[in-house]
Amino acid sequence: MKLFASFFKSLAIFLILVSGGMKAQTLLPISIESDLAERNEKTRVTVYKGNVLITQGNLSIKADFVTITENAEQISKIQCAGSPASFEQLDVMSVKPVLIGSANDVEYLLQEQQINLSQNASLSSNGALITGDSINYDLKNEIWKAGGTENSQKRIRLFIPPKSVKSQNLIP
Repeated sequence: MKLFASFFKSLAIFLILVSGGMKAQTLLPISIESDLAERNEKTRVTVYKGNVLITQGNLSIKADFVTITENAEQISKIQCAGSPASFEQLDVMSVKPVLIGSANDVEYLLQEQQINLSQNASLSSNGALITGDSINYDLKNEIWKAGGTENSQKRIRLFIPPKSVKSQNLIP
């Protein structure tokens, strides 16, 4: 039972970090739904299969397959796969998406506070959209890097919307 408590505590920390570290998130329940779940207590690996949905507060993660790996009683890596796997963080006030990401493979490294999106990756924030073969996002420093694979000729694509007319002080 202690391992399950530790597992869910670590999962809560992961969801809080991804959702912007809001203190209110710690008070909200975590919900995990899937068609099948299997946990190996010796290796501290839990696998969820089939229509996996993880939610806490304003964050939701959807995937076909999720593997959660723990070390030293905390989550070290969450690996999501799907066609595509996706995550979405909503603005609490407007209930509009603030951060949306998707890829065939989504990896979250908890200690490094990094999300790695690979194979048909896309990341959208505040209207800007970046697509590429891979996108690495440093949550702590808010830095992203995108690119294609070495043997691929796929290039990244970035779309930055214009500022609104009102924010440019063109309209009083």
